[in-house]
Amino acid sequence: MSARSYLGSVRVALLDDHALVLKGLIVHLQKSPSITILGSFSSSRPFRALLATTPADVAIIDYSLAFDDIDGVALIRALRASYPRLKILVISAHDEGMVVHSLMQAGANGFVAKSQDPDDVVMAIDALMTGRQYLPPRHDGQVSMPQDVRLSPREWEVIRCLLGGLTVTQIAEKFGRSVKTISAQKSAAFRKLDVASDNELYKMREFILALGARDA
Repeated sequence: MSARSYLGSVRVALLDDHALVLKGLIVHLQKSPSITILGSFSSSRPFRALLATTPADVAIIDYSLAFDDIDGVALIRALRASYPRLKILVISAHDEGMVVHSLMQAGANGFVAKSQDPDDVVMAIDALMTGRQYLPPRHDGQVSMPQDVRLSPREWEVIRCLLGGLTVTQIAEKFGRSVKTISAQKSAAFRKLDVASDNELYKMREFILALGARDA
């Protein structure tokens, strides 16, 4: 059963702060006569304003929005609380198990990686509209927090300080350690978390902190 087979249109609202991705989604979804695009937005405020006034069946969102916008996990939780029947489909370049698990725990109904074929978005919409979840094929229906990631207490101190906005030098001063030691602990933590940069760490803040809470 495809989205084209529904008797009525599937009403979809889109949210992604990348213009190329947003336009690409619109072009592809418009090919399906059973999908009606209610609106497309690059920030959460007008997106949420639309949902407050116009009934939608599916919200397609990128959880990693602009720095000054709402956190993606917080947005999913807010949407789930306000619109219990709304189907939430996340599309993201971050498809690590830890990320997908946290999004589903927050209330998302499905996840499509941006590396997947555009047709998979239509398949995901179909799954959600028929009461099923949708996950990337490589996850095979199973997503969980990685069990083999174990940071030392001092590595977690460094990560939490980095997420709090401190530099390596400031962290060294805070704990009375050398910059070399803090840098080594940061590198070890990044390697274990499979994080490549400070920017990537900040984008995955909610998931990293959730992992830290598990190890506390």
